[in-house]
Formats: sequence, C-alpha cells, structure tokens
Amino acid sequence: MNQDVFDNIFKCLDIHRILEREDMALLENLPDAELRSLKAGEYLWREGEAASALLFLHAGWACSTHYHKDGSRQLLEIFLPGDVLGLCRVAMGNRRTNAVMLTDGRVCELPYSSLVTLFNYSPDMAALLFAIANQRQAMLAERQIVMTHQSAKQKLAHFICECHTRLLEIGVPGQDEFLLPLTQQDLADTLGMSAVHISRTFSQLAEEELVLRHSFQLIILDAVRLRKVAAFDERYLRIMWTERALFVPGQETPLPIGPTRLSEA
Repeated sequence: MNQDVFDNIFKCLDIHRILEREDMALLENLPDAELRSLKAGEYLWREGEAASALLFLHAGWACSTHYHKDGSRQLLEIFLPGDVLGLCRVAMGNRRTNAVMLTDGRVCELPYSSLVTLFNYSPDMAALLFAIANQRQAMLAERQIVMTHQSAKQKLAHFICECHTRLLEIGVPGQDEFLLPLTQQDLADTLGMSAVHISRTFSQLAEEELVLRHSFQLIILDAVRLRKVAAFDERYLRIMWTERALFVPGQETPLPIGPTRLSEA
C-alpha cells in the first residue's frame, strides 16, 4: 500500500481506537487501496452504483443524499474527517443513496475484498469496524427521534451540538467556533425544514445569545445552555473500549474481543 494511503486510513481509524502494531502492519500490506483528492460538489458515489469499497474520509466534509420522486432532496448523513463510509453497504450490493463532497477533501478507497483479510486476521479490527457501523446507525436513530419529537429550535440546536461534539472528538481547533459548510438549503434538507425557517431559527438562537452564524462560520456563545435547549446527550456518539471488550452505542453489554479468527469461530 502507498504510504500516503496507509497514513490516511490509519489516521481515520486512530480517531476511534489506537491500533496495535499488528493491525497497522496488516493495514499497511493490504493491496489496491487508493487515495483521491476531490473538489466540493464531486460525487463519492451515485445511487444505484455497485458498492465495492469502503471510503475513509481524511479531509473535508461530505454528505449522503436521496432525491424523492417529487424532486425534493433529503440529506441523510453528514460525514466529517475521520469517518468511514460504506460499512452498512458491505452486504447490500448497490448504493442506496448519493454521496457528494460539501468541501474540497481527500478520501481513501479500500476494496471490500480486502475486508476478508482484515476480518480473518484481526478480530480487533473487525470489532472496530462493526462498532463504527453501529455508531452510524445510532446517529441515524437519534436523528429520527429529533426529527419526530423536537421543535425547530431544538432540531437546529441539536444538530449544532452534534457537529461541535464530533469536531472536538477529532481534534479540530476552535473550542466554540467552527466551520459549518452547509447552506441554509442544505440544513433545511437535513432537518426537514424550509430554508426560510432555518434563517428564522438562527435569528432566534442569536437573540437568545446561544449561537451566531456569519456565512459558514458558527460561533457557540453558550454551549451549556445550547445543550439544554437541544436536550443533547452525546452518549450515542461514543465508542468505548476496555482491554478485551468494546461498548457500542445502544448496546447494554460489551462485545468481547478475542484472538480467534472469524473463519475458525
């Protein structure tokens, strides 16, 4: 594997768990991984295409979208640097959504065929990828709850808190100020609101001295009160490891991690 490709994949996984030397060596020797630079607006994949690779987003923001028959658009997921894309499609064959870059960025592609090697020779790596996939499902479930049961102000506040927490997790500088590269229409399509309603809700948050937005720059004025307004509980974002087990969002008991190969289980 090209060293730049390995470094990018390693940095994405290292956000979630410090890898063992054996896992790093295994990743480094995987063939066929590719590194791509993309511009804002470029597609990572299109709906209906064959799903053949995991994507590791090293730099930039991206999103998955679905277009309804009436022409309206829904933003399903927002991807940040360090996210692993495509885990939920490993056994599904075709892409069910579009995925497009929101900013310029870099992505590494790892063919699904390489996962056989990872799963057979590294139970820790298999467990980590499973936990990341479970985390994505927990985020989608949380979004559904928010969309169904919260007010417009709570929806937007919750989305800001989620993005802020995820950025802090990956070490993006700026404790209470960050780039949110989504237009008002993007936010509307994410939260099931109109662009006008998004604008009014930002004005309301500003009047309450919670959040300021200047173009794509977001400033959180009072993080504690913003979290209370959003009823934000960040536990659904967490992947926690012990020495031989991992805890995943929504899982009551830890999943054991052992040295046995999956092919021998």
